[in-house]
Order: sequence, then C-alpha cells, then structure tokens
Amino acid sequence: MNTTVRSALPAGDGRRLDSIHDLFTGSMRERELPKRYDVLRPDDAHQSAYMLLTGYASRYRLMSDGRRLITTILVPGDVCDFGFLTNSRVRRPVATLTPCRIGEISCNPLPDSASWPGLAAALLRRMQRDDVIADERMLTLGRRNAVEALAHLFCELRERLSAVKLATADSFALTIAQDDMGDTLGVTSVHINRSLKVLRETGLITLEHGTLTIHDRAALERLAHFDPAYLRDEQD
Repeated sequence: MNTTVRSALPAGDGRRLDSIHDLFTGSMRERELPKRYDVLRPDDAHQSAYMLLTGYASRYRLMSDGRRLITTILVPGDVCDFGFLTNSRVRRPVATLTPCRIGEISCNPLPDSASWPGLAAALLRRMQRDDVIADERMLTLGRRNAVEALAHLFCELRERLSAVKLATADSFALTIAQDDMGDTLGVTSVHINRSLKVLRETGLITLEHGTLTIHDRAALERLAHFDPAYLRDEQD
C-alpha cells in the first residue's frame, strides 16, 4: 500500500488498522476524479468498495425538484459507502466535492471474513462512527443557528482531519464551495457567506487561498457547542 493510502488511515490499534489496511491493498486501483463526479449513483449495483484518499466527497440526497442535502462530508480515510457488504443497490449516492483520489477494490468476491481477523469489527466501528456523526448533524440541523452550525462544521472537520494527520492544531485545507457548505447545513450560500463574515469579524477564523485558520480554537468550540468525544473510538 502506498504512502497516500497509509496517511489516510486513522491512527489506532495496529491489529484494527491492519484489517482495514488489508481490505484496501493488493488489488486496489487508484483513480483521480474531478470535482462534482458521481462515485456512486442512486440504484446502481455495488460493484466496488471505495475509500477516499485525497480531497472531499459527500453522501447526499436529492428531492424531486433538485434540492440537495449533503448528509455526510467524507474526508481521506473514509469508506465511501458500506452497501458493498451486502451487495445492495446504492441508497446513499456519493459525489466528489473537490478533485479527489479514491482507492477502489472489486466486490466480486469480497474476502471471507473468517480469514481476515478483526475486519468485521473494524468495519462495524467505522459504521458506528458514521452513525454518531449523522446524529450530530441532525442536532445541528434542528438546534444550531447558522453561525453555530458553520463553527461546528469547522471544528468537526479539523478533528477528523487531524486524526489522519491532515490538520494542525489550528489550520487545514478547506476547498469546499460555499453552496456545498450550505447544502450540508440546510441553509443558503448567502447564510454561509454571512456566517463566515461573523466568524472572521470576531477574530475566530480566516479562510484564505483554500486554507482555514482557527485563531481561537477554544472560543470556536464554545460557540459551536462542540465536544469531540463523539468522534473518538472508545477503544483507541
């Protein structure tokens, strides 16, 4: 496995890491994808399993009139969707938000889990983490105002990217468009622009040339009502 893939995998117990590592090695094919590319389309059959290696992607839902809600922002190290485990049809489509590189392995056939110690448990941990991130997003949509919601998104992304060594204590690359941020938080790009202005004018962040810098992380986390405990594996 090359260094790009290794850097995308979260740190943790070696045995658990190896089970995910082994799934995406050997026969894995890397693909460079442009922005706005459909990785998984609704009702397609799962032919492959995908891990995001670089860039940002999303799971999303569309209404009949074209309005979109981004249900999950994917960062490097994330498995794009777990439907490949049951060979089900795609129910949660995935598209890139920025230029991305993904790792792809064939689902035909998947390895026998009995011969891959720890694989099932590692995948279950990933799915459980996705669930708690989704629960936190529901809290954002239902209770946080636009400024709090954007602050929370920034705190969460910094924490998740830090786990894969793609963020420092106070900065990370952020090339997600404002309309995508709006579709993640259920507000318009106008609300995102206004919220960014508030966060800048209060001295909490700057966003320049694709880099978000947090000037007072503790204050940003207080504003967002952010507690990173939901992102941390109890067994780490």
